[in-house]
Amino acid sequence: MFKIIDITKEELIALEVEGKLTENDYNKITPLIEKAVKDFGKVKLYVQLNYVDGISPKAFWEDVKTYLKHFNDMKKIAVVGKSRWEKLWSELAAPFISGEVKYFEFTDIDKAREWVKD
Repeated sequence: MFKIIDITKEELIALEVEGKLTENDYNKITPLIEKAVKDFGKVKLYVQLNYVDGISPKAFWEDVKTYLKHFNDMKKIAVVGKSRWEKLWSELAAPFISGEVKYFEFTDIDKAREWVKD
């Protein structure tokens, strides 16, 4: 499940991720991304992986489609996590966007938030 968090503002979309991601989660967040792209051109994402219990195949496909569709629209993506798998996920996403993707450990949440806001 995606939860929009308080630092979301203008071109910055900030999300917490908990549980298992489904296609329905992407159906809710994609319009927010679409609107931000329409309003600001390039967007920044902050993704805080609190606890991820997996991703359904349809949700994974939606994730890939979103990155491909918005290849040139992503300015920065900050991913905050606590496992090698989460770091690997952020590294795998990098080729699908023209902007910068950076992974941060939970101990560096403040640094991640500052980096993505710049």
